[in-house]
Amino acid sequence: MSSIVLGTAKWVGIVLAALVAVLVIGFVLVPPLTRGFTDSWGATPEECSATLPGDDLFPATREISTKAITIDAPPASVYALVQQMGQHRGGWYGWDWFYNMTGSSDFIDGHYSARIVPELQNVEVGDTININDMVAYDVVVADPGKAFVLAAGSLTPEQRGPLASQPETWTENTLGFVMRPTENGGTRLLLRMRADGTETGFARWIWNGPLNFGSSLFSYKTIVGIKRVAEALPR
Repeated sequence: MSSIVLGTAKWVGIVLAALVAVLVIGFVLVPPLTRGFTDSWGATPEECSATLPGDDLFPATREISTKAITIDAPPASVYALVQQMGQHRGGWYGWDWFYNMTGSSDFIDGHYSARIVPELQNVEVGDTININDMVAYDVVVADPGKAFVLAAGSLTPEQRGPLASQPETWTENTLGFVMRPTENGGTRLLLRMRADGTETGFARWIWNGPLNFGSSLFSYKTIVGIKRVAEALPR
């Protein structure tokens, strides 16, 4: 009996050690080692260094990433899909199960929309796009077929416009979607993310490591989803 107990304890120890190793690799080593790649997923050096719409809102941000993808669909179609994103709207073009689990869903089609939803078009500067029931972004740039930028944080009253009376968030950040036409009538979609949180110490490490890695993964999944839907739309 004692040998069985010892054998079981040995295997439990091995399993626990393996789990710790996975956590260390996944949450400690992988994010900083891959950050140079994930912060510029799909983007060229020129695209990463370019000044894009929305960059002027928080010029001193500490975190900047640029992701890009080429889409065989016109900029107008891509813009239509981008502006209908959000909770209670067209979704996030990613893993619906995750957004259902985190309360960021309740999408108009029950899942992310694989169509252009007419009633979700014509978004204007000053509108809000909900991430979930507690977090919403201000629309600060809405240039059809060219750029759509969301922002949260310490914008000036002039920048926040009709939203100036709403409380500011703990971090300044922008999500900017920029559509560049390609020679064959398609779109080069850029996603510029900028953030400047006030966190320090361990919270700062969490932001730079696991959270940044997860954010990069989900944001790139979003533009891949936009590509998939846009290219399947009727021409």
